[in-house]
Amino acid sequence: MWRKTEIALCLLAAAALLLAGYGGWLAPSRHGALPALMALAYPIVVVLSMLLALLWLVRRRWVLAVTLLASLLATWPSLRANFPIGAATAATDSTQMFRVMTYNVAAFDDHRWTDTTQLHPAMQLILDQDADFVVMQQPNTRGRGALEMKSLARWAQQVTSQYPYYSFSRHDGVEILSKYPFNAQPIGELQQSYRYFPYIVSWYQYYAFDIAMPNHEPLRIIGCYMTSFQLSQGERQVFELNGNRQWRTTQLYEKMHEAFVAREHAAQLVRDTIDASCPNVIVCMDLNDVPQSYAYRTIMGHDMRDSYRRSSLPQATFHDHNMLFHIDHILYRGAMDAVDYKVIHDNSSDHYPVVATFEWTSAPTTGSCRRR
Repeated sequence: MWRKTEIALCLLAAAALLLAGYGGWLAPSRHGALPALMALAYPIVVVLSMLLALLWLVRRRWVLAVTLLASLLATWPSLRANFPIGAATAATDSTQMFRVMTYNVAAFDDHRWTDTTQLHPAMQLILDQDADFVVMQQPNTRGRGALEMKSLARWAQQVTSQYPYYSFSRHDGVEILSKYPFNAQPIGELQQSYRYFPYIVSWYQYYAFDIAMPNHEPLRIIGCYMTSFQLSQGERQVFELNGNRQWRTTQLYEKMHEAFVAREHAAQLVRDTIDASCPNVIVCMDLNDVPQSYAYRTIMGHDMRDSYRRSSLPQATFHDHNMLFHIDHILYRGAMDAVDYKVIHDNSSDHYPVVATFEWTSAPTTGSCRRR
């Protein structure tokens, strides 16, 4: 009886690995939320499967252990994307290097940050990192631009002196701080409502910034903020270690399904923009989904690379409510290579900022990166 139970457990674990590893190949609009949820849970499934395989190795259940490990290796694309074992490389020419940060600043906690004698720690972190470009998601709140908030208003001159080129509106979407001039254009054009979400694409959540870097390749940076699951406080308790855990399972599933579908459509919009762009493109996004998810794979296409591959270990970028997921990404293509990557573990927001260092790999040129 015990042997049959072990065999059944092995088959179940192997099936879970395969579904989690390849759930991102299945469109949520056609196949529902289960494959997408399994893709989201892939790192957890991997860890549990490896512990189970180790147990069977200790117990000398060779066939069971090998079966499970073979199933794990069969998910190699997701394994490599979620568990990078990379390393920073030495730049050959520092004059060809530039740094990019993506950071969901959660509106700089303006409604809670009351100490106006101190610069908000999220902005202080940004200034200390001194990246060439900072793409911020959710920088505004309650119809006020970031530099109008009490947490930043008195420090606006300090911010703009370090970043003389910036986009600050009153929309809770995407903004940029830049050391170089740029042209900005929204790429969101669709408006579509769902039961739980008022929109899937709004123009201020998806921007293309065409950068004018002197004596360098034309560069386009695309900033994205894709809808979260919009979970209520009670629904977030699914992931808490304590609490009343009051939620409706059906409603929770439907809400997550709609979020996956919304990101599927938005990802296609971003992919279409990439296809219509010049060769050098960097995408900075709070995707609210993990590597190898359907939205991630749509944006990656066959030409983009992930700077996360330069990380020496797996790292989460979202850290609230015991939900540790890698959902903030810097993807790129063109005449550049990511030579360094880091996640900065700072609790100023519910997201950790991500910084990637790039080096141009071709001779300097001039030109435009406008949409074709």
